[in-house]
Amino acid sequence: MDERTRILLVRTDRIGDVTLTTPAVSALKKKYPLASLTFLTSAYARGVLENNGDLDGIITERGFFSTLGELRRGKFGVAVVFFVNLKVALLVFLAGIPVRLGPASKLWSVFLNRRVTQRRSGIKKHEADYNLDLVKELGADAAPRGASITLTPAERTEASAVLSRLGLPGTAFIVAVHPGSGGSALNWPKENFAALADRLLENFPVKVLLTGSPAETPLLEEVASRMKGKPFILREALTLRLFTGLISRCGLFVTNSTGPLHLAAALRVPTLSFFPPIKACSPVRWGPYGGSPAKVLVPPGEACPRCDREHCARYNCMAAITPDLAFAEAAGILRQILHAR
Repeated sequence: MDERTRILLVRTDRIGDVTLTTPAVSALKKKYPLASLTFLTSAYARGVLENNGDLDGIITERGFFSTLGELRRGKFGVAVVFFVNLKVALLVFLAGIPVRLGPASKLWSVFLNRRVTQRRSGIKKHEADYNLDLVKELGADAAPRGASITLTPAERTEASAVLSRLGLPGTAFIVAVHPGSGGSALNWPKENFAALADRLLENFPVKVLLTGSPAETPLLEEVASRMKGKPFILREALTLRLFTGLISRCGLFVTNSTGPLHLAAALRVPTLSFFPPIKACSPVRWGPYGGSPAKVLVPPGEACPRCDREHCARYNCMAAITPDLAFAEAAGILRQILHAR
């Protein structure tokens, strides 16, 4: 491959998925520093990639033909498709990109001409490592490396201003409790989040901030209503970049298997997360990816091939993760952090 090749990177689904491509982006840029790297992503997840120093451009997926026109004008020599769907496969094919690399996982992978057999559903490694294996086909180093998100000083200042409006001082050690998941996984019970938050307030010099999307505000209010202590509640609608900045100010992020978990891990914020015992949701593939303290709890028992709530004898299995167990893990992280301060 020519050192100055224009490379298109493609992942158009959710926040966590796009975050987990950034190690591969970094590896590719290190191998080809003179190449131009452009990322095609969704408007929803675009904020993950803004200000990424490894990228030379970002294209936001729009209507099929307008996106196709933009890809044709880009004159890309290589496309790396991290997740194949029919629209994406057709776009890179019809754009006339000579090298179209991606997993041989779907029927429409036929539109790619360099297909890599990965069998991601077998869950042998992390999603980020599967992405690294793709760019390895182009000569990049596939050794594990952390995901990355780059915030500007102005964004960090704006996030601090949000916390100030909530009444949180700049010196506060913030434990963010994010009890939703946007429907991406089974949630840990809201009463358990409330009990854990109370235990943390009772035992550590921390402030608890309940976070979520505007649609999840009722959930945050319900968690708060079940608490004895007084949490702070994020009710303000934030952009993805500003919400990411807010996460960067936290000392611990507690949540389900969801996109913000990956934002926190990419920012090297310690995490405690709860994963359902469903094979496709396994933390082996979807757990937090990074070097900070990251504890994952999964209900005991064998993993289910899928979640059948109507016929499952152990639903809701997530309740098997007790607040006592979660507190023990959170306390271990907090003692480690606070001792080092």
